[in-house]
Amino acid sequence: MTMNAIETARSRPGQTLLPATLPWAAVIAVLFILPLAFPGTAMVSTLNYLGTMAIFALSYNVLLGQTGLLSLGHATFFGLGGFIATHALLGMAEAGWAFPLPLLPLIGGLGAFVLGIFGGWLASGKGGMPFAMITLGLSELVYAAAAIFPSIYGSEEGVSMDRMELGSSFGMDYGSATDIYVIVAVWFVICAAGLKYFTTTPLGLLANAVRDNAERVEFLGFSARRVRMWTYAIAAGVAGIAGSLAAINFEIITVIELGAATSTLVLLMTYIGGTRVFFGPVLGAVVIGLMKVWLSDLTPAWMLYFGLLFIFVVMVAPGGLAGILVGAGAMIRAGRLGPQLPLLAAIGGLGLLSLAGVIMLIELGYRAGLDAALGSQIRILGLPMDAHGLNSWGLAALLALGGALSIRPLLSRLETLQHRLGLKGGDPA
Repeated sequence: MTMNAIETARSRPGQTLLPATLPWAAVIAVLFILPLAFPGTAMVSTLNYLGTMAIFALSYNVLLGQTGLLSLGHATFFGLGGFIATHALLGMAEAGWAFPLPLLPLIGGLGAFVLGIFGGWLASGKGGMPFAMITLGLSELVYAAAAIFPSIYGSEEGVSMDRMELGSSFGMDYGSATDIYVIVAVWFVICAAGLKYFTTTPLGLLANAVRDNAERVEFLGFSARRVRMWTYAIAAGVAGIAGSLAAINFEIITVIELGAATSTLVLLMTYIGGTRVFFGPVLGAVVIGLMKVWLSDLTPAWMLYFGLLFIFVVMVAPGGLAGILVGAGAMIRAGRLGPQLPLLAAIGGLGLLSLAGVIMLIELGYRAGLDAALGSQIRILGLPMDAHGLNSWGLAALLALGGALSIRPLLSRLETLQHRLGLKGGDPA
């Protein structure tokens, strides 16, 4: 950058500040509008859950996206943060202490951060598979301790609390879901802003360097192990904040939050959303969270759809859903999306037909097998179908296979067009 360019930037600080603050202003505006657009108690509770999982996914991306560490036990600190916050609330309520409920996640986060230092010291000797296996072992160790320390974990029933026991503060009594939404929204902004700032710090930049080439970091005189340990602790602390918010929202915390299922869930959220875009994990948390809340009420096969979405992202869009959006935005700005729209529309339409066939096959299979006691008649996507009828199975197979096979030549044409446009072949996004 020349001196004239520097002076020009200094003379117009608003022009450099606006692009940086605009996304955050949009985030705050969306957080303000959401409870107004969805005012029902059930919807606000869902928003609270999504906000909590968004913080959890952002914390996991500090490891996966920022440092290149695959943790198989990140739920350990989510659950421990919830237990620490719950026991802290119960203890303060019993002692008659007045403590603002919105600050309770700070206690859970600090506790998880301290435990994360210890866990990071154990796990951060190497990255890759050794790190993943050690985190899995630590997670199983903490999970198994529930049977040994029922006074801490509450056995299988968990530990419940009444969030109103600490009294009112900041003009709220915390009895309504909207009051909890305010707490979750504020903590989401704090955690997101803090983690975004972390990416610009020396430790955050070293984490990127360790992800890309740990040996070179060691050659330059830095300790890759210390970088991994402190990023692990930071991720654990933010996960503890998310776990505390979950405990406040549901007024209970159980050992399930410590288990492998929760660790797998946050991995899916983060990867499906996109690890190389900062808000990608938030998008993944919203998509997977809504699927978990709504699909579980619609079909017993909802976990299979998680797996299908994960396979789709790995095979078709390794940059995640956020990567698709960012790539599409770049193409629009470059004027290169228009020529691809007809092919993309055709691929999308055939993809929906194939997806409809896959859904039919899954639902027919469940009705014929695990749900056979409910009878063979079932309505799928508005169509009456018979789990024992060849016509139903034939239609489902025709849609699934026909749509998939019809897409293949279109993908080849799209790849040729993208090469002609100077784009990376094979990535329609």
